[in-house]
Amino acid sequence: MKPLPGPIHDFLLRHRLLSLAVCFGDVPWAANAFFAFDAQDNRLILLGSRDSRHSEMLLANRYAAGTIAGEPHDLAVASGLQFYGPARVLEDEREREAALALYRRRFPQARYLSVPAWEIQLLQVKYVDDVH
Repeated sequence: MKPLPGPIHDFLLRHRLLSLAVCFGDVPWAANAFFAFDAQDNRLILLGSRDSRHSEMLLANRYAAGTIAGEPHDLAVASGLQFYGPARVLEDEREREAALALYRRRFPQARYLSVPAWEIQLLQVKYVDDVH
């Protein structure tokens, strides 16, 4: 898989919270989630119960979009990332354990959580950086 450009890679490593947008039928929904970036496979790893509204919608329509943004002090300076791609629960034990290891390196406090691991493959990414 082709690596993401350096500025996008670095941005994803610096941030930890995303806003996720999902839709099923004509009903949209949004949720926030902590994520870990897997640079090797260009994907975001997050944890979430199957019975949350956004998870139920992802199980019915696996495509998601979202944003990751900082909170600039200067309104004239903004940086952020918009993304789109398919999401899925990692059912394969080896895949799940590898994703959980990555997530737990980023969030050690999650080592005791027992919820499914999800991935979102980054098919499209738009990066805005007015800082540099």
